[in-house]
Amino acid sequence: MSRNGNYHLNCELGTVAMTRRTKFSVNRGIIVRVEDSFGLMHWPELHGIVHVWQVRVLSQESSLCYYLPRKGELKHERIGLIPDRFLQALTPPTGQMRFEFEDYEPEPDLEPMAL
Repeated sequence: MSRNGNYHLNCELGTVAMTRRTKFSVNRGIIVRVEDSFGLMHWPELHGIVHVWQVRVLSQESSLCYYLPRKGELKHERIGLIPDRFLQALTPPTGQMRFEFEDYEPEPDLEPMAL
């Protein structure tokens, strides 16, 4: 977050992006479209709160792999959540979305999962 309270995001709604720097290498380089914002929340293994998007995988042959530690299982999803920091926009931003989170309360913790 910048000093003036603005939170710089790599993506915005509708952005086509590529996944990067994910924990699991199988999730790197997947092309997705940003469909919804889940706002700021805690994400396993990342410090503090991060902005999380809901994305849709655009390739028929790809999916996002999530590890659910409570259930001890791997899930492969075509629609899923991913922190903004794991995305690199492939389409230029339009500037439509600006987030200011000075009084923002993070969402409650979801079941921990890793990307």
